[in-house]
Amino acid sequence: MTAITKSLNLPVQGMTCASCASHVEKALNQVPGVKEATVNLATEQARVLLADEGIPTQVLAHAVREAGYDVPTQSLTLPIGGMTCAACAALVEAGLAQTPGVLQAGVNLATERATVTLVPSLVTLDDLKKAVAETGYQVLEMEPASEAEQQDQTERKMAEARFRMWVAWGFTVPIVAWMLVEMFGGIMWPNPTVYNLGLILLSLPVLFWVGRRTYAGAWAAVTHGHANMDTLIALGTGVSLLTGPASFFFPLANYAGVAGMIMAFHLTGRYVEESAKGRASQAIRKLLELGAKTARLLRDGQEVEVPVDAVQVDDVMIVRPARRSPPTELSWRATAP
Repeated sequence: MTAITKSLNLPVQGMTCASCASHVEKALNQVPGVKEATVNLATEQARVLLADEGIPTQVLAHAVREAGYDVPTQSLTLPIGGMTCAACAALVEAGLAQTPGVLQAGVNLATERATVTLVPSLVTLDDLKKAVAETGYQVLEMEPASEAEQQDQTERKMAEARFRMWVAWGFTVPIVAWMLVEMFGGIMWPNPTVYNLGLILLSLPVLFWVGRRTYAGAWAAVTHGHANMDTLIALGTGVSLLTGPASFFFPLANYAGVAGMIMAFHLTGRYVEESAKGRASQAIRKLLELGAKTARLLRDGQEVEVPVDAVQVDDVMIVRPARRSPPTELSWRATAP
């Protein structure tokens, strides 16, 4: 006999009689992995005993909807910190999607946000934060409410990325110049000991000061059992750096300077990425500012101008040529005389 490992109370909307409850109950009992399902019409909830803890909540919700009823849901947008590549976004998305109570999850790397559709009674914000943390990333504090604060936050991120890039190149340019002398001049100026030690010392600030976030991201990924772009950069620069000290004891070439160069290029890419995000955010905000604030409606044979928020379902909206159409999430019938 299969052991019952979990039970949950699934809210159900649309039931009006005992027959409705019976239909929902039957639909849930037919889901593979459901041991037993009972529906309470008064509380509008279905108590489901699962023989398999791994049954996704969306499977149960789909069964309810196929029976002609619905499961109330809520959508949340969560800012995610620590993602650096598509693999990071995929891991966060999978972690959220596997959380009991979550019906759908999507992660946008460019905006660093996760959009989650969930059943409010089955999952909390703390559950989502824990799911993200288990993948090696984190849910950040909600974004500032005002546009000015959002603009300041975007500019601060760009400034930090720019600072890290310039500091990295400030140490890397001397490394390149020193290596070119050795490459084309055939000498380790002024002597091999100073040359090898110099490459190591110049690389250390690039790797462990302005590049420390890359190592932190790589460590978080490895400790959670996966790899990302930070892991690749950390592995390449780490091995290159180790050849520096090893060159004093073994007949090895010193690639510590190459480690600094790799990190400098990496931080340059990060700056370009942050700049692109910032410009995109500014462009979106400017487009939103261009939206019309009022709408012209046809009511009782008369044209009236009302705020966009006052537009109701089934209102007839008049959109004249060369005029902007008001944005709204409502549905309407539009005419263009």
